[in-house]
This record gives sequence, C-alpha cells and structure tokens, in this order.
Amino acid sequence: MSDYQRALEAAGARVLSFAHFGDWQGSWVALVEYQGQRGWVQGSFGSCDYCDAFQSEFDWDSDFACEDVQDRLVQFGRTYLDDLQTTEQVLRQYDDAADWDSESADAALWIRKVEGL
Repeated sequence: MSDYQRALEAAGARVLSFAHFGDWQGSWVALVEYQGQRGWVQGSFGSCDYCDAFQSEFDWDSDFACEDVQDRLVQFGRTYLDDLQTTEQVLRQYDDAADWDSESADAALWIRKVEGL
C-alpha cells in the first residue's frame, strides 16, 4: 500500500483505485469515496524528503499506531481530500499536460480505463 493511500484511508476515504506513474519521482492518482461523494484526488511523490510531501512529514520509522502520528496522518490525508475532483476535471488536467508529460498521458489512459471510458 502506498503511503499516500494509507493517509487517504486514515482520513476517512475509501480508496477504490490507486496508481502511481513514474519511478523514483512522479505522480499518483486515486479514485475515492469520501463524505458521501465519489471523486479523484492526486498528488506527486519523490525519492527524498525535499521532493516528497509524505517523506517530509513522516520519518521512515514513524509509529503509525501512536495517536499523535495517527492524527498527523489524518490531517495529511485531508489536505488531498479537500480537493476532490470529478472525472472530467482530473482528465482535463492530465490531457492538457500530456503533450509535454508522458506520465500525464499514462494517467489519463488509466483513469479512462478505471471509469470505462
């Protein structure tokens, strides 16, 4: 399970589908159900705490059973869930970037597959 997926679930989302694009840095996208709504959330990841928000917030040995760490994980997940997008919105973003970003083209293709489009 991705660290980002863990954060989304900790914040109360049901992750229906999740994928990342890129190797040591790239983007991730998830289809979720959250507070009675179904939509997409997205973000980026990297290989170090400078370029990866999760690694910047949490140490590799963070104790996620600890209440304080769990509270931070919930808040971290909510930062993404506050920007729930429709399929049309997220596809528009990825399609617009597909000319210069091959990961965007791959993400748009994956989203269409998940949605049956």
